[in-house]
Amino acid sequence: MHVGVLVKEEACTLGKSGSKKFDALVTAMLKKVKPSQSEIEGTTRIANQIMGLLKESAPKDVEILLAGSTARGTQLSGNSDIDIFLLFPKSAKKERLETQGLRIAKSVIDRRKNERCEIKYAEHPYAKLFLEDAGVTVDVVPAYKISSADERATAVDRTQLHNEFVNSNLTQRQRNCVRLLKAFFDGHGVYGAEAMTEGFSGYLCELLIYHYGSFLQAITAFSNVNVPLVIEAKKRVEMGGASAEALVKKFKSTFIVIDPTDSNRNVAANVSIESLARAALASRALLKDPSKGTFYRSGYSDLDANARLSALRKGLGASTYTIHFVVPDIAEDIIWQQLKKLSSRLGSELSSNGFVTMLSLQSLHKREALISFFVRDAVIKAGIAKGPSVFMGNAASRFVAARRNSHLISLEGDRLYAIDSSRYATPKALLHAFISEKSSELPSYLEKKHMRIYVNSMPESVAKLVYQAYNGRKIDYKL
Repeated sequence: MHVGVLVKEEACTLGKSGSKKFDALVTAMLKKVKPSQSEIEGTTRIANQIMGLLKESAPKDVEILLAGSTARGTQLSGNSDIDIFLLFPKSAKKERLETQGLRIAKSVIDRRKNERCEIKYAEHPYAKLFLEDAGVTVDVVPAYKISSADERATAVDRTQLHNEFVNSNLTQRQRNCVRLLKAFFDGHGVYGAEAMTEGFSGYLCELLIYHYGSFLQAITAFSNVNVPLVIEAKKRVEMGGASAEALVKKFKSTFIVIDPTDSNRNVAANVSIESLARAALASRALLKDPSKGTFYRSGYSDLDANARLSALRKGLGASTYTIHFVVPDIAEDIIWQQLKKLSSRLGSELSSNGFVTMLSLQSLHKREALISFFVRDAVIKAGIAKGPSVFMGNAASRFVAARRNSHLISLEGDRLYAIDSSRYATPKALLHAFISEKSSELPSYLEKKHMRIYVNSMPESVAKLVYQAYNGRKIDYKL
């Protein structure tokens, strides 16, 4: 459940002097983020070609549907990805959906044009087509043809309903507002519902513009956001009182946007409280100073990343302990969640052994993953172990017996405690031991044989990933 409260004190608004500046910025940004007519026509032409080939290979009872932002007219410039759905009749068995769906997708590949197909996995397998010569990727997703969410058999079945809702309800001006909102959130690191980002999906951006009406109204709302925020998108209302409390309890979240095509789904479920907070800060900064520098996040250079990390360590009085992994080509969400779990466990181990972690970072880029800790400089020679009450006879006896070599066993009131020699003098020793001892609990690609630990000094390529992750955590808005 998302926790925390963003307190609304004084409303953030765009003053008269800022209105013209904001309008000029929006005009300039839209030219950057909206695809040119030639780009749109090129993507549409490729989509139609692929759909035509798919139709030739598909049985007559399978419908071919263009979906996603390309179909809804909300795609960003430079994003030529295409989503095509193969809609099977509801009577089709799931085995047919999967096997025949993939066979149909593979049939359109022309290796003479430098095209290839990879099978990806979500709730069920789907195909990703890489059209290298055209510079386009196409997701071909098998699903069931449905007319309402009650009929869905898989999560992706809803997409056709999302298409219908957006295309029926958003004006062309609002579609451009969606593009602006996507680009704005992307510039501040909160666009995308995947586990690495925990941000706003494209469909959520579309619903937010539908609800608020425009980019400016959405930004103004987020700059003054208060949680819980419960939006019933279909009716374009924000709910409060007992109704909101019931939905917060139902969805276990304090940011809820009810899917207009499925009242049992929270479209904002993947948005973390931190991403919502970052969206609020970024929106306030944009209203205060409408400029390219606030529309996009402040830039940074990762040149000489090792030198920059060295300066950061010096300022913190800390050392960096970085575990670098080479990982297989599997779903990023899976690897990311496992990195988060491992990072949390290692952080707890460091803390329980007396090491003070000032900052922990994670990064995942293609086949490289890392966890990095900035640990306050110290050599831990001894630690305090708290034991049971003396009056807990057996437990007290076991505690004393286990610490025959302690520097001191004494009392605080009736409770025993001991000062023991530290098991680990340095964080590096702890990290090595943990990975070795717990390797059976970890995925094979996160085991010691696939990783290396760096203390402060590291290859520049690794340092870049650490420094990028550090900058991704920074808050540098002028509020």
